[in-house]
Amino acid sequence: MNPRPAPLYAASLLLGSAACEAVRSAEVRSPATGAVVGTYALAEARHVEQAVSLAETAFRAWSALVAQERESRLRKATAHVRTKAAEIGRLMALEQGKPLAQSQAEVIGACDTIDYYAAEAVRIEGSTNPTEKGDLRSIVIRQPLGVVVAITPWNYPLALLSWKLGPALAAGCSVIVKPTPVTPLSPHAFCKALGEGGLPEGLVCFLTGEDVTIGQALVTHPRVAKIAFTGSTATGRTLMRLAGPLLKKITLELGGHCPAIVCEDADLPAAAKAIAYKAFRNMGQSCSSINRIYAHHTIIERLIALVAAEGRAMTIGDGIEPPNVDLGPMTTAGTLAKVQAHVADALSKGATLVSGGSAPTGLPAGGHYYQPTVLSHVTHAMLVMREETFGPVAPFMAYQDLEQAIQWANDTEYGLCAYLFTRDLGRTLRVSERLDSGSVCVNHVAVNTSYGPYEGWKSSGFGVELGRCAIDEYLHRKHIKIAVPACS
Repeated sequence: MNPRPAPLYAASLLLGSAACEAVRSAEVRSPATGAVVGTYALAEARHVEQAVSLAETAFRAWSALVAQERESRLRKATAHVRTKAAEIGRLMALEQGKPLAQSQAEVIGACDTIDYYAAEAVRIEGSTNPTEKGDLRSIVIRQPLGVVVAITPWNYPLALLSWKLGPALAAGCSVIVKPTPVTPLSPHAFCKALGEGGLPEGLVCFLTGEDVTIGQALVTHPRVAKIAFTGSTATGRTLMRLAGPLLKKITLELGGHCPAIVCEDADLPAAAKAIAYKAFRNMGQSCSSINRIYAHHTIIERLIALVAAEGRAMTIGDGIEPPNVDLGPMTTAGTLAKVQAHVADALSKGATLVSGGSAPTGLPAGGHYYQPTVLSHVTHAMLVMREETFGPVAPFMAYQDLEQAIQWANDTEYGLCAYLFTRDLGRTLRVSERLDSGSVCVNHVAVNTSYGPYEGWKSSGFGVELGRCAIDEYLHRKHIKIAVPACS
């Protein structure tokens, strides 16, 4: 086995010709080993003004292009990014902990999303309306909002960035990207590669920093038209309070506490594979992860055994060497501590530990590792059944009748995703309609697709990402009413 390399990648501020100016920097450390894997620039207030000015200038030129030209340039840019997928994916694996193969796939997937919206650029349509008089004409057109600020999280650093970049750029907006300081390296390399692929200077600016005042300055800047954010519900509420007085448009994709209902007629081996995949993939660090499983009392023990077996079979490593393990480390020490606290709380209140529940052996001591964990005999008094664990924990609770399971599934402030496993078509339709979630997956867990709208209900979000309708979040409607004189 080759020794693990530790390249030092420096993420600068992407501000046109000023990208290489000297600023203070901070370190990024690997969650697998604790070693320094790169640095990122710390933006200051003057950089916010610079970014907004550059983005404004770029917006005026970009929005003036015909839609076909925007589509062509976006596709050319993503084609270049695809040639960089190996190195960008490596940066993600180093800084976030996602296995290398999955990280590289995320780079390609982010390009696919932008390409999807590039095709939507030429489908931004208007309309005409009948009027009250014969000498009047009514035309409705849609125009881009302006400068957009995209604030992105660390669990899917590029996928969730592309959900914002794609529709914003296709609509004709410019974007200032502010990633989390936990994973700034791969988003920086991705945005830099888009520029190298031909996007105009200033169209995608990039600011990093630990200071929350940078984010606040961007959100409240009078010349920023729109905020797009993915992160915690608490932070989303803060951003909404900041943007509210300025009446800015805002899209929020926030936390979840996603239930899965498994009916007695479900295909149990298939359900177990799907549940284990969605509960444990990316170490459970996803807002759409399965957080609690309600299984019919007649099949719950068989299902638990199957899911536990799936979890035990998953390989864990640092993701770089070997590159094709199933799971890497958790990304931060804080998320690991929360998982440990939730499991300890459940066990102290009577839950049974079926599998996992501790760090795996034989891995670097400095890494944030945790085994896929299955808990049975849980109750709603336990934290895992009330709060988003954001870790690889699958807690199981038995239900007696389906009505009870639906009530339990809906008894949360969140409404992001829900999962249902049944072979009954009538039950599929009835239960799906009653689940208080923006997305429902039946007999699978592939919730995020470019063509399907992803909307958080209740405390899980505001506005929509993905799907054709997401581009509307970056457009104004304008009604043009014309008095047309008679022809002479």
